[in-house]
Amino acid sequence: MLRKVAAPVICSIAMLFGGCALLSHEAPAEDVDKAATLFFQRLDKGEYDTIYNDAAKKFKANKSRETVTENLTQLRAFGKTLGFVRVSMQFQGEGKDRMVLPVYKVQFEQGRGEVTLMFQDDSGEWKLFGFALKPKQ
Repeated sequence: MLRKVAAPVICSIAMLFGGCALLSHEAPAEDVDKAATLFFQRLDKGEYDTIYNDAAKKFKANKSRETVTENLTQLRAFGKTLGFVRVSMQFQGEGKDRMVLPVYKVQFEQGRGEVTLMFQDDSGEWKLFGFALKPKQ
């Protein structure tokens, strides 16, 4: 009798945990700096295609590979990143429209500036949605 009851209960619990794993989760705020680090590492290595391929779908729908590559090349013209520190971070939207805009003070080989990265929450992972450089003297 116990086996007849225990087996369906155990199966139900296993299905519940498996179903929860398939549901989309929000990207953790602490992963923003990890995503930024990956962006700067790839930028330094000139991995523009990798940056583009891993970007958010909406970003790729709005920006061509050529445009993004050109903009990344302009950003890379300041040289490799020697260091960066986040100075602010702003969250916007909810669900599929959830975005974060961290601003980093960046020291490049040829100067310094503030880089704003835009990431979109894509099923629990921060995906690049845009970037901008504000050079500093």
